[in-house]
Amino acid sequence: MIPDADDFARREAARPSRAARLIAGALTPANVITGLLVFVAWRHTPDGYHAAAWTVLTIALVVGLPYLILFRALRLGRADDRQVVRRSQRPALMVAALGCVVGALAALTYLGAPQELVALVVAMAGRLAAMTLITLRSKASMHMAVAAGAVAIAILETPAGWLTLLLLPPIAWARWRDGRHSPGQLATGALVGALAAAAIYAALA
Repeated sequence: MIPDADDFARREAARPSRAARLIAGALTPANVITGLLVFVAWRHTPDGYHAAAWTVLTIALVVGLPYLILFRALRLGRADDRQVVRRSQRPALMVAALGCVVGALAALTYLGAPQELVALVVAMAGRLAAMTLITLRSKASMHMAVAAGAVAIAILETPAGWLTLLLLPPIAWARWRDGRHSPGQLATGALVGALAAAAIYAALA
């Protein structure tokens, strides 16, 4: 079988859905990560100035840099689209993103960032490393991995975090409806993301 054939066939067979694309676009991994970083930084920093500084620095390193790498890959033809539908194109980009996260961890540790923010970035690195290994064999959903990991951390942070579980069904539906992932790929991403984030954050925060 041609590599990535199932993923291409699924995407081509999907009927266009504006609702699915709006949901997936609003709840991209970048947006979910940004929201979680803002929440953790402001919750565990004593004043607004330092909270804003930690937030901007961390977002630049763990969101901005990986997207710059993706855009460069698109220009060079190393990725077909921003969703990176080809599983074979994902590992190199994920390793590069992991390098950005590790760099962010080093910077935050050196600069004395709040322990909870450092724990969050370690959890991101662990989740991304696990997803990179899985992607060598199967295209698990990064949307679901990031969202489920964020939900797990929100639940550990506050009892109201359980409400964020409501985000997972719409994301899963949108990715399935748009032909981006099979139910198995969605479930794998959610399971890996939740377990990695919960285990690491609970141990370090």
